[in-house]
This record gives sequence, structure tokens and C-alpha cells, in this order.
Amino acid sequence: MPGHSPTLPRSAPHRQKLLDGFAVTASLLCLIHCLLLPTLLIALPVLATMLAVPESFHAAAFAIAVPTSILAMWSGVVRHGRRAPVLVAALGLTLLGIGAFAIDSELAERAVTSIGAVTLAIAHVANWRTRPRCSEVTR
Repeated sequence: MPGHSPTLPRSAPHRQKLLDGFAVTASLLCLIHCLLLPTLLIALPVLATMLAVPESFHAAAFAIAVPTSILAMWSGVVRHGRRAPVLVAALGLTLLGIGAFAIDSELAERAVTSIGAVTLAIAHVANWRTRPRCSEVTR
């Protein structure tokens, strides 16, 4: 129809909210793991043997973060057309990947991974905050 703008199905805003919410939660859990768990393990040596996180945890977390972030960012771009959150998310994922796979120093790994987790969370929050403005346009 002339003058009719295509809109996404009604479930799209809800799905977008869920995807971004999950992604922000995952980023925050990653940050908590990177910052608080080592502190807790140093402060309480008894727990160090019981709560030791295997090195494969970082690869598994990265494997979850990549597709979740891609899906959430793609869905956001479809809704609002803004690519800035995608670029910030790409930077965050890159830093997470470097921290998980390319750094041997525990301190450097923790720093790079923490910065990556915060960067990725910022991207998802930006993607999420853009949602209300674009839903007014598509109605």
C-alpha cells in the first residue's frame, strides 16, 4: 500500500527486550566472575579448591556471548537502524575473545575481559534504550 510503512510483528519488541536483557545479564555475570570471584578466592583460600573455574569456562562464555549478541544487535538494527551499538558490541566481543584466547597473564586477562564485558554491556544497554524511540516511529 502506498504510504504504508512495514512494521515488525508485535512480538518483535518483546523478543528484542528479552534478547538485550539476557545479553546485559550475561555481560554483568561475566564482569562479576572476572572481578569478584578472584577476590573471593584470594580472601577465602578454602573455597579456592572447591570453586575453581576451569579454563574452558571462558571459551564457553564467549561461545554464548557471540551468537546472543549478534542476534540481539541484528534485531535492534532491524528495529531502529542504528549501527553504533553494533560497533561497540563488536569491540566488546573482540576484547572478550582476546581475553579468553590470546592472553596468558591472569592479571592482563582479567583486565581485558572486564573491559570487554563492560563494553559489551554498554552496547546492549544502548541497543535496548533505542528501542522505545523506534517503537513510536513504527506504530
